[in-house]
Amino acid sequence: MNKLTNIFAAALLTLSINSFAGTCPALAGEFIIGKSEKADFSTIQDASDALTCGGISSPVTFRLENGIYNERVTFSNISGTSALNTIVFESMSGEKQDVIVSHSSDATIVLNGTSYVSFENMTIDHKNGTYGNCVRAEGKASHLMFNNVTLDGVETAVAGSNCAVIFLNASAPKSGITIKECEINNGSIGVCKSGMSADAPDTKTILSGNLFFNQQQGGISLTNEDAPEIVSNVVSSTSSSETFKAISLINASNQIIVTKNVVNAPNGAIGLALTNCEASATNLGQITNNSIVAGGSGISLNGSTDNQILNFNRVKLSMNGGNKSYYANGSTGNNINMMNNIFYDLATGGYTIIGNSYKDFFNQLPGQSNSAMTASANAITVEKVFSIK
Repeated sequence: MNKLTNIFAAALLTLSINSFAGTCPALAGEFIIGKSEKADFSTIQDASDALTCGGISSPVTFRLENGIYNERVTFSNISGTSALNTIVFESMSGEKQDVIVSHSSDATIVLNGTSYVSFENMTIDHKNGTYGNCVRAEGKASHLMFNNVTLDGVETAVAGSNCAVIFLNASAPKSGITIKECEINNGSIGVCKSGMSADAPDTKTILSGNLFFNQQQGGISLTNEDAPEIVSNVVSSTSSSETFKAISLINASNQIIVTKNVVNAPNGAIGLALTNCEASATNLGQITNNSIVAGGSGISLNGSTDNQILNFNRVKLSMNGGNKSYYANGSTGNNINMMNNIFYDLATGGYTIIGNSYKDFFNQLPGQSNSAMTASANAITVEKVFSIK
């Protein structure tokens, strides 16, 4: 701390004796974090402590000077935040490689009951840890954003949500979470988000334009969500884990949007897995225009996964092959509308299904006498659809 030394030294003293928020000045406007003479705070944690103590009275932006910030940063509830009064942490240069926040145990950034905070144009590093997260969100939170951030997770082979690069736990509702244009590397799972329950799902989760590289168990894993949007992401991994799912949705309801994503997981178990994902008959889920390369199943429907449109997807099984481009694994599969998908098995010389226009994909068509009809060839099974080889 430099320019605000006296004020915020008092604020930190107040925090140290466990006084309540409001005894420090509310922040407003722009502040600088760094080591120069013009900096207002020398560490990100100093800025967080001041926010916890006094809150904000108008929008606040913290600009980080170039450098490596070796610190574990914790945030809690910040008074005064709202849709109008937001908090932004961003690199002063606008280049994400110029600001690196790095830590190697537990989590680099912890958000506990924090809302209306954004991180932009920076790097958050946890790659030298043996476990832990780049970011972990706990407690009730809303409107958190990560925009153009590189997040480098644990580099060694790890498993479980506690080693996800971004982990938003199920302790309380978390709505309005946006992750866009980020590069998310390593870790067990790129983004692992668990809503509290299917009866009280999280809302307004958006993942758009992100790059996921080298995860061990999966790129995106969302549970208990209402109408999530997963758009224009790339998930690329050579993981051969039997549990690897590039994109996994469990208990997602209403209009799910999974579109324009690219999955390259030639050794992975599943490209896209939907489990108990029920949209409504009048507002169907949109699983469209995805390109998937997988070593196991390309698209897998499980449980009560109903009222979905699967159009214009391209699914290729890799040389490891031997499973299914499309697989209904015990799914009720009511009102699955498929049209103009391409399913291809590279391992056995090619198998393609195109131009399928059948509605109610699992329901018996008038011309079919066998309700259990299955068309299969070259290790691909597609139920109740006449196929073109």
